[in-house]
Amino acid sequence: MARRAGWTNDPRAPPDRHHSRGGRGGGAISAAPRQNAVRGPCVTHLAYVDVSNLFIEGQKVSAVAKGLVRDRKAASVRGVINFGYRLDLHRLMALLRQGGEGEGAPRAVAFGSVTNSNEGLWRHAAAAGFDVVTLERGFSGGEKRVDTSLVTRVCRDAYRFGDPRRDRITLAAGDGDYEPLVRQLVADGFRVTVLYWAHASRELREAATAFQSLDAYIEDLALG
Repeated sequence: MARRAGWTNDPRAPPDRHHSRGGRGGGAISAAPRQNAVRGPCVTHLAYVDVSNLFIEGQKVSAVAKGLVRDRKAASVRGVINFGYRLDLHRLMALLRQGGEGEGAPRAVAFGSVTNSNEGLWRHAAAAGFDVVTLERGFSGGEKRVDTSLVTRVCRDAYRFGDPRRDRITLAAGDGDYEPLVRQLVADGFRVTVLYWAHASRELREAATAFQSLDAYIEDLALG
């Protein structure tokens, strides 16, 4: 499959990090704490991905791109999705790695919930270079704990390790619930990019320093 211009990183490159996994007890699977809080002058790129949110909405965007439904709103109303669409997290990482001058590899974290059928997804995410944080899905099947976990991690990283005069943050999520977080980070001097499908929450897009739509990359980000 042809790749868009600008995809210069090898999406199959080995990950830059080592990962350790814990059990599900307590709900989280995460990498070992980082030991290099003291950094040199290079820019640190902190990236956070709400995997389930990005994947499910990506199936709707793909359905529109394939002509299965007129537009994304109709896809939501009618429940039309492209069941065959899967995100390639190696390619998403390649996109995140396209940083500016003096920027190292991103410190990227993938968030989501564990089900009986998606454990392979989290192995895929770790192989792509993401730190992985997963939680048990609640009885209702909702993922609000994932949102809360993501917000908590962003706050910890930004205010404990980040430098708003130098570092930048990317949020690959589109839910309006993230708007207060992004607004506060920007107010405190961080550059925050929301990287998501074009129908991301208007309030979230407006709160960010920049918004980058992924719609044009729908096929580039497809697994297979």
